Amino acid sequence: MKTKVRVTLMTDENERFYGPGVQDLLLGIREHGSVKDACAAMDLSYSKGRRILKHAEAVLGYPLVVRRQGGEKGGSATLTPEAEDFMERYRHLSESVSEYAMNRRRQLFDPGETLV
Repeated sequence: MKTKVRVTLMTDENERFYGPGVQDLLLGIREHGSVKDACAAMDLSYSKGRRILKHAEAVLGYPLVVRRQGGEKGGSATLTPEAEDFMERYRHLSESVSEYAMNRRRQLFDPGETLV
């Protein structure tokens, strides 16, 4: 038996703005250097990817991505230092929650363990 936990960050109004999908999109932008290419790698439409980024940036109050208009070879995109920091914090949170859930699952469901 395994435990899988998905951490989603919400606004005070219970509106989702950041989770594994946004994290993966930002990782893709870092890897590909392009919002369009990151979206394509995720099989996500470019317009939806842009909406997701715009929403997260609006909630956070700072840009996550710096975009450069394309010329002959197309545009590019890089992550802001704030995005890098936020992604690292989100990764730590996700890992901590997953570790807690795994340990708690063991306590509750593994043979020989007592309920604490």
